[in-house]
Amino acid sequence: MGLYFKSILMEIKCDLEYKLSFILMLLASAFSSFFIIFGTVLLLNKFGTIEGWTLNEIMLTTGIAVFGHVTTEMFGRGLDHFYKQVKNGLLDRILVRPRSITLQVLCSEFQLSKVGRLIEAIIVLGYGICTVHVTWTAYKVLVLCLMILGSITLFFSILLIKAAFSFWTIEGMEFMNILSDGGRDMSSYPISIYQKWFAAIFTYVIPFGCVNYFPLLYLLDKGNVPAWYGLTPLVTLVFAGISYGIWKYGLSQYKSTGS
Repeated sequence: MGLYFKSILMEIKCDLEYKLSFILMLLASAFSSFFIIFGTVLLLNKFGTIEGWTLNEIMLTTGIAVFGHVTTEMFGRGLDHFYKQVKNGLLDRILVRPRSITLQVLCSEFQLSKVGRLIEAIIVLGYGICTVHVTWTAYKVLVLCLMILGSITLFFSILLIKAAFSFWTIEGMEFMNILSDGGRDMSSYPISIYQKWFAAIFTYVIPFGCVNYFPLLYLLDKGNVPAWYGLTPLVTLVFAGISYGIWKYGLSQYKSTGS
């Protein structure tokens, strides 16, 4: 981990080398996230609730989704741009180093410019936690922590699958952003508002519903659901295991570019 943090420090120094460029990227990133959240506020102010979910409750699920997404973007950008290393033959250099390949890929890029979005996500998440009507117990605090960690794990796993596909496609797979960016936007609202087939895909195939919807039903006492609903974010560990398996299989199939 010392190597990882040294790598992040180097990336931060590089970003701060061009201060004006960094500030502009920081503002652009922050504004893009701000308008997503602002749109949600306008929608709730217009209609009051969405299937009985209030603005405060929506802010809580939005905060968890955005926090998990932006954290993954900051620390997992190397996976997002991994196809460039495969395409340019840079992976060959990584393979001969006596360090974990996955760790080296993560060390290859860190986006400090996302810190503005991260701060926004923390504010929205904090607002949701402080304003929802929840009688907090030790178990409910644990459930909330599992939701946040599950959100990060899920988005990271999606990036890992995207990186793994680079072994076969060489180019980046933009359609995977549907699962990442689209999943962030979709899970910002209760999954029950979507068509049943769509909700089933994003619950049983890609478990966004297990991270944001089912545990929130328990936290907010909606529908008298059982307490074990709060543990559904643990499903993301299974998804992460599958993602890592695909990643390792892709590495085993890799052939040098020969250049």
